[in-house]
Amino acid sequence: MNHWIMGAATGDWTRLIAMLDPAVTFHVPVDGFAGVRHGAADAVRFFDWLTATVRADLVVHATLTGESGTAFEVRVTGAMAGEPFTQRLCLVFETRDGLVTGFREYLAWPGGLR
Repeated sequence: MNHWIMGAATGDWTRLIAMLDPAVTFHVPVDGFAGVRHGAADAVRFFDWLTATVRADLVVHATLTGESGTAFEVRVTGAMAGEPFTQRLCLVFETRDGLVTGFREYLAWPGGLR
């Protein structure tokens, strides 16, 4: 989660990308990335989109753990496409052998609040 926080703040996702399993699967509620996506190359394309579009500060409010992964409830405040926004989201990570094998993002306020 620390690498996600740093990536959102700086646009540098290299540390998180280095942790992705080559066969990572992910689901994010973002136009252009509909459905379940597969592979690190597609995840890099998503992080490139974030780099070009979002700068935000993330604050973790809760951490939930279970057999299949760890979830973080997060408050996001920043800019998307140059416009200020605030939203809540939940990020879920699945890991194995120190690599992220899957991640999912659920928005509480799609599109953010202005």
